[in-house]
Amino acid sequence: MRKILILIVILSGMAYSDNEPTWLMSVPTANVLPKNTLSAGIIYLDLSIADSLEIGAHGIKYQLLKDFEGGRLALGASFVFGLYPYAVWTKNIDLGELSIGINPFPYFVFASIETKLSDTMRFIGEVHNGVSAGLRNTIAKGWWLDIGLGLTVYPYKNYLFYDFANTDYFYYRFPTTFSPYVVISLCYNFDISPVAPLPEVKPESKPVEDGPQPIDPIKDK
Repeated sequence: MRKILILIVILSGMAYSDNEPTWLMSVPTANVLPKNTLSAGIIYLDLSIADSLEIGAHGIKYQLLKDFEGGRLALGASFVFGLYPYAVWTKNIDLGELSIGINPFPYFVFASIETKLSDTMRFIGEVHNGVSAGLRNTIAKGWWLDIGLGLTVYPYKNYLFYDFANTDYFYYRFPTTFSPYVVISLCYNFDISPVAPLPEVKPESKPVEDGPQPIDPIKDK
């Protein structure tokens, strides 16, 4: 807890950015952070190192097209639970912001919706390896707090094994599993753009008058 408080104090002293995180609770959007913007906090450490490119704890993401079928298209790879590439398309709609994507695991498709409830609160709904829902709160300038609940669902699968002792094959079925979870994340976005150097201040030069200059006489005390 003490380390978290120290982190909050340090980040609060830096110039904040109005841009919210480009990941929701468990899925990405096609949005990327502006160049030289850093997201740091609990489960967040992502940096935009160039226009349309960010890299960090969530993986790497490149915004391929800023205008694709009325939305934005990004390609990326998540490093959280292994290397999982994905493609995601995000569009602003009447309800808020809709994202639809594909990835190789576990269901090949994911989707999310983010809807504005007030000036400081948004609702987030996701469908990925299950379902999740929560709230994204702006608790201060540059600070974002996500709180949500989810249920992970993995379907049963049949696996083929070879028994070397009996030189025979056999099947094993892994049952469907349901795993509830809670999401709590805290993020601060701030600008790390290099500060332009201050202009050099030089003493003002005064023109020297031509000819001899009068000398003040020395007065006897």
